[in-house]
Amino acid sequence: MKIYLDTDELYQDELYEHKLAVILGRGKRLKKMLQTFPTEYDFKKASLSRIAKVINIENKDSKILAQLKELDKTYQRLTKPKFDINLSKKPKSEVIMCIDTEYLWSDLDSIQYAIKSKKGWKTGIIFTNDEIAPSVDIKEGINILMDIITLVQPDIFVGHNFNCDITVLEKAYGAKLKPLHNYDDTMHMIRKSNVANIIGGASLDNIIESIFADNTIGLFNAYQNLDLFIKYGLKDAIYPIYAREYFMTGSVPEIKDKIKLNNIVRPETWDLIQFDSISLRRKINE
Repeated sequence: MKIYLDTDELYQDELYEHKLAVILGRGKRLKKMLQTFPTEYDFKKASLSRIAKVINIENKDSKILAQLKELDKTYQRLTKPKFDINLSKKPKSEVIMCIDTEYLWSDLDSIQYAIKSKKGWKTGIIFTNDEIAPSVDIKEGINILMDIITLVQPDIFVGHNFNCDITVLEKAYGAKLKPLHNYDDTMHMIRKSNVANIIGGASLDNIIESIFADNTIGLFNAYQNLDLFIKYGLKDAIYPIYAREYFMTGSVPEIKDKIKLNNIVRPETWDLIQFDSISLRRKINE
């Protein structure tokens, strides 16, 4: 599957904007640059001192200025994929577990997890906010998670911006959760591999949509419907495992059409939902 931007298929203004965005990001500096130099021709005619003035850079030895001076070469370098098994701390891991958290309405609304091993997939969700679904106390929910970890014995954890999830869990628990600190972070991997520059972002939604051609639900939509909430959470737990493999190998892994939901805490939530497995990847002709 082609995920990179093919320059022959882009309008020149789109390509020019993307070249600048790879260096400047998509904030105020990019906006100022496009307002002052609306075309690549205008930009390349401008002196480096004028460019520096537009984006308020006083240091003439600035790395950004050096990159802008060699715009085409910089773009080619920063959009060349760097897939590498060593992007993982333990590339030969056989049991991989992803943990994701939601915390929009409370200190911790839910914990969802996915485990991939030679035996297949196991997934689950632990609710810790009664406003969303029948729940357990936050500390009890984290204890349940740690019991699952003890049972499964993952070789490596994986998550997207996983340090944030660890912080949420440890703050809610009131203690450090040492086993979680052995992890691969797909946010780090997408940046180190240059794929973030290629697909125009480092978010998990970017990964799901651009690499795996699947639909995303959106956080606020998820909180309006229990079925959507669970599907949203499970996708956020499943796709980092697939993404980790992709960043290591450069090959999009074969995606299962459906992955079964194995565990809900509390179990009476089963009576409130309309599914028992999650469908992945939209049809190409959809």
